Amino acid sequence: MVQLRCHYLSFGVGETDRGYGAPAATRRLWRRSNGVGGDQTRCKNVSANPKKPQHIFRRDALRMCLAPPGVAVVRWLVGCGSEKQGALQPGGQEGPDASMKALADAQVDGPAVPWATGGTKSMQNNYPDPFMTGATGAACVLYPAQTIGPCYAQMPLTRADISDGLDGVPVRLSLLVVRSSGCMPVPDAIVDVWHSGSDGIYSAFATGTICNPSTQDVQGKTFCRGIQSTDANGRVDFNTVFPGWYRGRTIHVHFTVRLNAQGVVTSQLYFDDALSNEILAQGIYNARGARDTTNATDGLFLSGGATADQVLFSTAKRPDGALHAWKVLSVG
Repeated sequence: MVQLRCHYLSFGVGETDRGYGAPAATRRLWRRSNGVGGDQTRCKNVSANPKKPQHIFRRDALRMCLAPPGVAVVRWLVGCGSEKQGALQPGGQEGPDASMKALADAQVDGPAVPWATGGTKSMQNNYPDPFMTGATGAACVLYPAQTIGPCYAQMPLTRADISDGLDGVPVRLSLLVVRSSGCMPVPDAIVDVWHSGSDGIYSAFATGTICNPSTQDVQGKTFCRGIQSTDANGRVDFNTVFPGWYRGRTIHVHFTVRLNAQGVVTSQLYFDDALSNEILAQGIYNARGARDTTNATDGLFLSGGATADQVLFSTAKRPDGALHAWKVLSVG
């Protein structure tokens, strides 16, 4: 048992002064949603009487505090937790208390299964929402800009699966676009991603170039490139394969976020070195030998004034052996 005082949760739909009670927009969201059922009503009832703490099981508290499916928990303004629990504030990184977060993370972490092979066709796609756990890192801190690099190609396709059938470890990229001021979700943002294929070359470039040093002719190929618009909750998901290494760079994913046809941030995302080493030791990746550059030796990894926490993906291995990587992209 844990004594909780259930205040309100902001799901990115409205502001209020500090204190008890839910803003009108949040109340409307609750009335529209069926995802939390009776617990949702309990949370509202407790909010209406904040002076009277309720005794509820920790399991039920977690269910009450999570948004309905498809609603991203971008920040917890006051939160549903103990009186001393921290909240994810603009510019801050606090989330649920340690015990609540551990329980939430149990819904995100996958079992110890082998890494999947064969690309995205092996993905089951029934993955939990990582943004529902509070595990968002430096969520409200402006994402640092980094170079676009030489391998961007114009006119990428609008699609969720950008793998074009490539072999390799399947990857789900989940990105949540928020405003750095207020940490509110940004709907209808255009997210453009591109990265090297599992063999370490970029599509759309001629042989013998810096983006395609191989002998493969991939000028007419589009693998590992695509764009999508964020949904009403600021989220977008891509299915792809884990990038292969190439000389002089650590494993990374490029992206650009555009609002109203204007680019607001162009930068790169990275994977933890230990994770990259583990995947690069598998199957087709291992056949290419050891990479020559890691995060620690990559000159661009912390460029633009970045910290490692800002630019590293959060990750989990899913039960189907796919890698799930996610990040909150905070824009101005």
